[in-house]
Amino acid sequence: MKIGIYSPNWIGDAIMALPFISKLKDQNPDAEINVVCKEWVSGVYEENPAIDELITIKKNSINNIIGTFKTGWRLKLKDFDHFFTLTDSFRSALVLYISGSKNRVGYKAQMRSFLLTKSFYQPTKMIHRSKKFLKMLEVGQKIILDPNIYISEKEKIWAEDEMKRLKFKRPVAIFPFSIAKNRSISNNIIKKWIKNSKSDYLIFGSKHDALRGDALINQCRNNSIKSICGKYSLREAILLISLCRYSLATDSGLGHISSALGVPTISFFGVGYPDKTGPLGKNICIIKHCSPCRGDDCKNISSNISCIKQISKSEIELYVSSLLKL
Repeated sequence: MKIGIYSPNWIGDAIMALPFISKLKDQNPDAEINVVCKEWVSGVYEENPAIDELITIKKNSINNIIGTFKTGWRLKLKDFDHFFTLTDSFRSALVLYISGSKNRVGYKAQMRSFLLTKSFYQPTKMIHRSKKFLKMLEVGQKIILDPNIYISEKEKIWAEDEMKRLKFKRPVAIFPFSIAKNRSISNNIIKKWIKNSKSDYLIFGSKHDALRGDALINQCRNNSIKSICGKYSLREAILLISLCRYSLATDSGLGHISSALGVPTISFFGVGYPDKTGPLGKNICIIKHCSPCRGDDCKNISSNISCIKQISKSEIELYVSSLLKL
């Protein structure tokens, strides 16, 4: 039996899809599992023992109707017995339909149900996205959500050699940037948190974050800090993150990666709902804060929501000590 999975398009969502892939393989140990994903998230799935084949879609190759049909025709050759879509887009359901798979499964959304052979109603209550995916496998909600990213021995050697080349051993990872500006952590706040620290710091981000990474370094000249924004592929960044002592993360895909790797992760969650899209893992601390900041006009007195500007360096150190069990 051949099973296809149409992956989410964002890195964080791809991480949240990992428990689904693992459970699907558990339910069908003899099946061939194929993951169809955009090339920029493929690094999340590499070396995963539950995946038999990774089928990547190049950037912009599916952004129009012709590309959508070409992708569906390409997948028709795979002859999937079952094909799941983990996105709610009409386009993904159309790809499943064109592929000719006999069993096409996904959620009702964007008037696409006629393209699927089995469609689920959207959850009526807020649940974590990983649980939403798992509902399509009709498993109980008590299942442990534990995403795993797998790294080969060869990759571990590369990462250790590359970290030596950077002249760091076990740096602290910083993921301050996000595609959404209101999810990013300002340089002034990072500077306050790491002031006078003796630790090494490594800033991760995309090539679009390179200038912001350089600006953060300029503001933290008294720290041992380097930026590798845009200098490595996603997979290479994953390998380097795995060697970090802990991470300070905004609500971003890299924060999800850090947590899934088991790296102690402090995730600062402003916009959005951590109960729905928060990072998963055994060593994660999520700090919910206001966003956008309303300054002196803020009337938020909730004990569950912090003011990110008022979080002190000593509080960060307490969070770190708790995660590292110092």
